[in-house]
Amino acid sequence: MYWANVFLAKHLSINAFDDFNVAVSVVTLLSTFATLGLEKYALRLVALYMERGNWSRLRGFWQFSWRTILLFSFVLMGVTNVGLTVVLAWHNAESHTATLLYVLFLPAIALCLYLTELITVYGAQILALVLYRLVLPSVFFLLIIGLNKAQGTLTVETVMICFGSAWCLTLLMMLSAAHLTRPKKLKPVKADYQGKRWWLKSSLPLLLSSLLMTLLMTAGPILLAIRYPSPATVAIYAIAMKSSGFLALLGTSTNRYYLPMLMVLVERRDQAGINELLNKRTVFVAGFITVFLCLIGAWGSQILELFGPTFSKGYWTLLISSVGTAFMTLFSDSLYYLQFMSRNRLVIGLLSLAAIGMLTLGYSLGAIYGATGMAIAYALPTMTLFSVLKWQARRHMLRFMAG
Repeated sequence: MYWANVFLAKHLSINAFDDFNVAVSVVTLLSTFATLGLEKYALRLVALYMERGNWSRLRGFWQFSWRTILLFSFVLMGVTNVGLTVVLAWHNAESHTATLLYVLFLPAIALCLYLTELITVYGAQILALVLYRLVLPSVFFLLIIGLNKAQGTLTVETVMICFGSAWCLTLLMMLSAAHLTRPKKLKPVKADYQGKRWWLKSSLPLLLSSLLMTLLMTAGPILLAIRYPSPATVAIYAIAMKSSGFLALLGTSTNRYYLPMLMVLVERRDQAGINELLNKRTVFVAGFITVFLCLIGAWGSQILELFGPTFSKGYWTLLISSVGTAFMTLFSDSLYYLQFMSRNRLVIGLLSLAAIGMLTLGYSLGAIYGATGMAIAYALPTMTLFSVLKWQARRHMLRFMAG
């Protein structure tokens, strides 16, 4: 996806690239809401059902989840498009066609997010990573390159259609992958839907935490567009966040790999196994973060210049946002551990404070210092949040194992 953004930054106008980033931010928030937290809950529940051999309940959860996500996505898609059109017309504002078009692909996006977690917990972590992090951006990149060669120019509307089409093609591949990787014992059993209300109720705290986390990561471009109406500044901040997003990608990928195993070890109360697993993750992630921050510190300006000479002004924005994302990546497993251990009020309370802090700081610092101010508004609450979450997770695990 990074190279696709480089290509778009060079082939779209600043205003069009700004519209693209805002559309992606809006739909990212909506897709997080559309899954209702069921994709994150699958990391815990599916792993436990497989450990216990409860195949009928697992089949019931799978069927209930994808049907619920699909139905809610269509409802959310319709409400968003109608609501956004009415609001823009009411204020006589310029129509955001890019956002309206991209929202049409919300059901496909939401199902892809769910299937990514399901394929991972089935044990095909590499396949899930390849489909979501390699195939999806590659298909998108090839589509926009082909369209640019065929038409000689790109518009933000055609770019959004290409992005949505890439999601649809990836969804077809993910459906096939989920069918091929599901446990053999799951195929012949009849679905057991007992407890579906509990599934939904238990997933809602995960939904709320995902929304708050997405808000931390994606609200910056939207807030900057309101408080600092300079398309170039919005684009610089968006690119800096996408660049530091390599670390966030590492965090989500390692969490998909380690969290199902962690839940099984917690179920067995295997303290030695838990310590070994967490130490392995910490060493791997910390090493990657160190290398990444060194690269950003030394060649941050040159990396940003790949998008165009204007973006090299965002060096400090990139460096500050990368430090904030580094804390999040290193300690992100703590957030899900606490929620899987039913510490929902604590997690949501801390996330809410961080989100409020980010929006408050961003509202003021973004208006004064532009992209750099927004990066500070993102980094400070994020670093504080995940440091506290790590401390709380460590305390809880020691008490849980002692009990």
